[in-house]
Amino acid sequence: MTEETERADRRARIAIAAVIAVGVVLRFLVLPAKGFPSDVATFQAWASRLAEVGPSRFYEPGYFSDYPPGYLYVLWLVGLVFDGQTKFIVKAASIPADIAIALLCVWIVWRAAGRDRAVLAAALWMLAPGPIFAGPYWGQVDAVGTVPFLLALIFAGRGSWATAGAIAGLAAMVKPQFGIALIVVAAGALFVWIRDADWRPPLRTAVAALLTILALGVPFRAGPGELIDLVRSASETYPFTSLYAFNIWSIVGDFWKPDDQYVVLGAILLLAGLAGSCALLWWRRDIGAFLACGALAAFAFYFLPTRAHERYLFPAFALLLPLAVLRARLLVPYISLAIAFAASLYFAFTRYPQNDLRSPQWLEDSLFTRNGQIALALLMLGLAAFIAWRLFRGDAALEADEETITIASRPLPPPARPDDRWRLPTALSLGRPPTRRDIASAFLVALVVLVTRGYRLDQPRDMYFDEVYHARTAYELLAQREPYEWTHPHLAKEIMALGILAFADDRVVGTEPANSQVRAFAVANDGLRAVVEPDALVLRDRSGRQLARAPITNLDRPDAVGFDGEDVVLVTEFQVARLGRDGSVKQRVRLTTMSRSAPRSLVIENGRIVIAGDGGIEIYQSLETKPQVIPTPVVAATAKTDGSVVYAVDQAGVVHVIDVANAKETETLNARGPAGAIAYAQGPNRLFLARTDTPALDIIDLEGHATDTVPLGNVRTGDFTEGAKALAVVPRTQFLYALVPGKVVAIETHGASPFASTPVRESDRFLGVDGQDDKLVVAGSDAVERIETGRQALAWRIPGVVFGALLAFFLYLLARRLFASPLVAYLVGAAVVLDGSMFAQARIGMNDIYVTTFIVGTWYFIVAAHRPRRAAWLDLLIAGALIGLGAASKWAAIYTLAGIFVASLAVTAYAYERGRPGTGGPLDLFAGKGRNAAFLFGCFALIPAVLYLGSYVRWFGGPTAPYGWNLVELTQQMYWYHSSLTAPHCAGSPW
Repeated sequence: MTEETERADRRARIAIAAVIAVGVVLRFLVLPAKGFPSDVATFQAWASRLAEVGPSRFYEPGYFSDYPPGYLYVLWLVGLVFDGQTKFIVKAASIPADIAIALLCVWIVWRAAGRDRAVLAAALWMLAPGPIFAGPYWGQVDAVGTVPFLLALIFAGRGSWATAGAIAGLAAMVKPQFGIALIVVAAGALFVWIRDADWRPPLRTAVAALLTILALGVPFRAGPGELIDLVRSASETYPFTSLYAFNIWSIVGDFWKPDDQYVVLGAILLLAGLAGSCALLWWRRDIGAFLACGALAAFAFYFLPTRAHERYLFPAFALLLPLAVLRARLLVPYISLAIAFAASLYFAFTRYPQNDLRSPQWLEDSLFTRNGQIALALLMLGLAAFIAWRLFRGDAALEADEETITIASRPLPPPARPDDRWRLPTALSLGRPPTRRDIASAFLVALVVLVTRGYRLDQPRDMYFDEVYHARTAYELLAQREPYEWTHPHLAKEIMALGILAFADDRVVGTEPANSQVRAFAVANDGLRAVVEPDALVLRDRSGRQLARAPITNLDRPDAVGFDGEDVVLVTEFQVARLGRDGSVKQRVRLTTMSRSAPRSLVIENGRIVIAGDGGIEIYQSLETKPQVIPTPVVAATAKTDGSVVYAVDQAGVVHVIDVANAKETETLNARGPAGAIAYAQGPNRLFLARTDTPALDIIDLEGHATDTVPLGNVRTGDFTEGAKALAVVPRTQFLYALVPGKVVAIETHGASPFASTPVRESDRFLGVDGQDDKLVVAGSDAVERIETGRQALAWRIPGVVFGALLAFFLYLLARRLFASPLVAYLVGAAVVLDGSMFAQARIGMNDIYVTTFIVGTWYFIVAAHRPRRAAWLDLLIAGALIGLGAASKWAAIYTLAGIFVASLAVTAYAYERGRPGTGGPLDLFAGKGRNAAFLFGCFALIPAVLYLGSYVRWFGGPTAPYGWNLVELTQQMYWYHSSLTAPHCAGSPW
């Protein structure tokens, strides 16, 4: 064998592997489809039943099953291994069978006519629409029965009668229609006896087939009588002309019509057709003759009897394939019949209302009309008749005719001279390892990214876009709450949680003087403090400097204070007064219902003043008008930001919803226990109530009225013995703060997650919010303390900016390694800095910037392994770790593993094709005599798997596992969630 021939053989093997791989990918792409629901559900039910009761009780009276035991063994194994989660496996069962059919046909054709026709054979099967549609899309297993059908004919053609009989018996036990393999094999053996007076072939065939059938039936308690009853029952299940098989009865009587007047004639035609199909074996009994007779028998079983299903023609295409690629006169009609068969399957599938596939209207108005159906049936009948005629005329031979002489017999063209080869421009040729200057340039680009993305990173202060999922979940992980966003792996959210711990800065940042007898306290949005002492109203700025002090001796005992624009509203035991910021009294009105009970809450929004207490609720549209009174005793109140609705809670925890404009109670909401304070968060549209009987908060969702209770204490906040005395929401951040004795607890309101606590004085009793300065002001008898609240958004976003800078760093260095010209790296750096999408992704608290950085870092180290600074194995280990971290951030990283696999196959195939296996570099599977394959498996399978699973150890070891799921259940839910999404993201794509 010459070097050119050996190289051509290697190319052919690579091409066959590539074609098979493409076919497998196509099958996996359609695998998530719903399929034929009743067929898939039936297989799943059988698998579950076999796992539950075993084979001996499977065929119990009253239980439906029209399959003999052959394929049930596969379903039994599926049911045992996959424990009820069998849909994916059931639909994928035909894929290994398709690969086996392709390889068998390749083996036959290569032996008969060489490499090129073998490649064509693999392509015709793996890329044909019929097997893809009938198998992984539909969910049927005709390919599984076709494998023993094909093998039985091959062994019969080689004279191995016992093996052929046993395998043909197995085919019959997969599905009854595959029993025609046994008929063909038996006919060939019988002809040997008749012509050569050799009785051993039929005896061996019959004994082997019978023993196989009986052996497979014994565990199911299915003897010959039971199997015959099963076949008869299956044949009587659908007594109709044609079950969407485009045969003669679809023309004569249409589909799904009673076949009473046709069934006998159809049976006679079938027997005659099967007998005629085996006629070729009288003269020849080689593999080609057996394949031809098997295909003709499949034709007869599809086109001649009534009650034929749409897929009964399936095995004919596998049996004809070796003959079609070798005989020129068969190839075109074979391909035409395969296309027509695929169209017939599509027609049949779209006729069932329960299926999720509908044919387009133009097809319904043309090919799928009644006339179109008849035309398609006539076409298929004509093509089958032509193929049968050609087989009887001499094309039933595994020999290449003159018109199919393969290219393998032609000499390969001489290799191109170096001067004749097309070359990339020098600037785009392969680069080199980065120098110190390159690293400095990459660091400069990263620094520019860090500065530009970090500018005003804390704006907006609240959550926007999908931060309400991802950043929220980061806080839930800190608070050990069930994570709301469980549909993605959580490493990115854990990194955000680390940013919160490092940069949120929830601490006291300043103190101000206070009076030991402070009676009431309030803070305006501009930071002005109003402190009510027994005899004076004191106004101070943020620094604690006193701006005004107004004696209030002419007023009775003060109880509450608040700001209404530039005025101060003071509520006393019997009056409500409006004062200027200089302390002068502008108005005063006597309370109507509060004179015997001190007021508890003062709410001021949009000029309206609401006073709530034990005596009821008074609503002042203005102090010039008479108040509207609701005589419902309450302990605390809060309002929507527009002042339209007031929420007042009584001691029992019943929230009274008040329409302020009409002064009417519109509804009541029930918390889970007694309450002493209430706050409204606009972002999540929720009420938070401080329980008086336990250190916890009750949450009421105002959209669905769902309720929840969240303990204030956890590993981050500490333990508490008392409930909160006051609540306050910071408007710009929408974070809630609860004052308990000695601590202020910070709560993220979307997830109701107490995530941090700040020590304060035990005497502190009041909370106020300095809106413009984003400070929480805590007041008591000892001092006024200021707590930072405005750095939360910065905290959860800053890790994303850091990763954006790392991404820029890797991209620049990757460009230097891939391209010789530094100009490419400069352009990459400029694009990273100027690209709006990368700017936005780095500044938003989501997982995309993290997974992108891990993916690019993975590819950088893979490329670096080809020209390593130290060792290629170290670069590959780092790459494996990075892709594992990427997968733990978002499943999109897993697609990178597919790219690495393809790249590895490509370099391995390239080196193999050139006759130097193992020299393709660090991704060559044959390097080190195959040891590199094991190493790569460790790098890109074991390490990512360990890191991915390891990222869930703490999450599932504690109280943050969502809904009590384990990792298997969570993974299933994640897959089902993403595979069932249908809503478009219009901002990302035009469709």
